[in-house]
Order: sequence, then structure tokens, then C-alpha cells
Amino acid sequence: MGLVALTMPELPAFFDKTKLGIVVHSYGKRWHSSHQSNNYPGFIDASELLRHCHDIGAGGIQVGVNGWTEDFTKKIRAQRERLGMYLEGSIGMPKKEADLADFEKQVILAKEAGIKILRTVSLGPRRYEALHSQEAFLTFQKQATNMLGKTERLLRKHKVKLAIENHKDWRANELAQLMKGISSEWVGVTLDFGNSIALMEQPEHTLQLLAPYVFSTHVKDMAVTPHSEGFQLSEVPLGEGLIDLKKIINTCKEHNPSITFNLEMITRNPLLIPCLTPAYWTTLGQVPASELAEMLTWVNSNGSILPSVNSLGPEALLAIEEKNVLTSLAYSNKNLNL
Repeated sequence: MGLVALTMPELPAFFDKTKLGIVVHSYGKRWHSSHQSNNYPGFIDASELLRHCHDIGAGGIQVGVNGWTEDFTKKIRAQRERLGMYLEGSIGMPKKEADLADFEKQVILAKEAGIKILRTVSLGPRRYEALHSQEAFLTFQKQATNMLGKTERLLRKHKVKLAIENHKDWRANELAQLMKGISSEWVGVTLDFGNSIALMEQPEHTLQLLAPYVFSTHVKDMAVTPHSEGFQLSEVPLGEGLIDLKKIINTCKEHNPSITFNLEMITRNPLLIPCLTPAYWTTLGQVPASELAEMLTWVNSNGSILPSVNSLGPEALLAIEEKNVLTSLAYSNKNLNL
């Protein structure tokens, strides 16, 4: 009797944690879009987003979990497993004690959907736009730290991880101190590759301080141009900007081999960083002048023409958004081993 060659079944893509996923904000124009388009129909929920991202070759998605029902949770879990994709959630941080019950409900539903990591932000809006004094920042810092302690107990109870993004609110040293203070295996960081430029931080500096705590990522490339009030900052397709993507990705893998990489290619007008205006500095007075000088030197040396979508109609805007995502995925496949 001859020997029969046995082959192991191919593992689904769900187990390939390095395959690039998509953050829902990459489809900010298409998400719940009211524009009727045959080529780029709007996504009404996470299920439709997951299906589309599978069709274009992404490994998973990161999407908000607020408003999910038990029935939808079962549906999205079955779909995720069938497609062999990963699923990360995005959740709002409780602002007060009364918000904890709803937060816990969302955590439970997310876990039932197969989500192990929930991305969140502490402040929401940009620090230099929302807070107008050092006292206001210290109050925010105290409240955020207090609520994080309360949410950590819920996360530990349900064994779900929370990843706080550097969302133009915390400087890297402040977020690292928050991580050291909470010192929990259930609380870490969503490392956004470009956000902290808005707070006068070079990407390599942000990486050095936050990589030890990284659970998840927002992969993006950034371009800049000088402005009379500071500079403008813009997301651009991967490979077209200034970020050392390979270095950040490899460093994140070294610190967390199971990390997910999620593309956040936001199609929008450039963002003004008004670092040459007094209002910008009301909560950032501790930033050394040398870091401002270094940032402005970097901007002036690397300034380029930034994309603008002001003049585009709805259909053209949706087309550019899809092109930006597909261009980034293609670059990732070819150059980043994702």
C-alpha cells in the first residue's frame, strides 16, 4: 500500500495579523453616505464595510461598535469568521461615572463579535482647539486618568484590551506616563503614525516613547507645507509622504508580534497647524523651543503641494477616496510586507 501525501489546510487570513486592515475613517466619505452612487455605494454598517474590504484584499477592519445589537453582533462575528478577517472595535471613553454601564455593554458586545482590541481617544477634538489654558489641560488630564482607572477594571473583568490613540491630544511623553501609571496588560496604545506631528513631535520620537505600549496602529503617510501661521499637514497615499513606514512597522512588530496594522488614509483638505499663533501654545508651554525649531526646519525642507478636495463633487470625491485606499494597499503589499 503506497503512502498518501497529506497536506495541511491553509490557515485563513484571520491568523495573518500583519495583513493590512482598514480604519473606517479611510472611508469617511462613503460611510453612511447620502449620495446615490452606483460605483461607490455608501456603507450603512460594519458588515458592508467588512465585505468591501475583503473584496479589495484587506486583512480586517477597525470600526465603531456603538449602537450594535446582539443580533448584529452575531451577524458580524459569523461574517468575520467566514471571510477569515480580523475585527477591531472603536469605542468612546466614558466621561463620567454614569457612562460606565453603557461602556461595559459595548465591551461585552464587542467581545461577543470576536473583538479583542478596542481603540479609543481620550479627548476627541484637537488639544490646541478644544483647550484654552494650562488649567483646562490639567483638569482634562486628571479626569481622563481617573476614568481610565475605572474602565480598566471593566476591561480586566471581560478580558478585552483598550488602545488609546495619540489623537492630537496627548504628547507622547504624557501618554507614556499614563501607560506607566495604569500599568495594565489591558490598556495600551493605538499608535497613529502621523498625528503627533501636530504637537511638534517627529514621528521617530513618538515611536520611541510609545512603541513599548502599542496594541494597534493607524498606518498613514504624511506631507507638509509651510503656512504663515505655522504649517499645513495632510494624509497622502502610502509611499508618497515623509513617514519612515518600514521603520515604524518593524519597531511595532518587535514590541508586539501580534499587532495589527490598520490603514487610516483620510481623504480631506490639509489641516492647519497654527504653531506660530499664541492660542496654540496655551496648553503646550512646556514644549522646548528647540522642538518647534526642529519641526519648522523639517517642514521648510520638505514642503510640497498638498492635495485639496474642495472643488470636487460627491462622485469625484468618492472616486478619489477609493483610489487613495487602493493605492495605499498596493504600496503596502509591494513594499511593506503587509
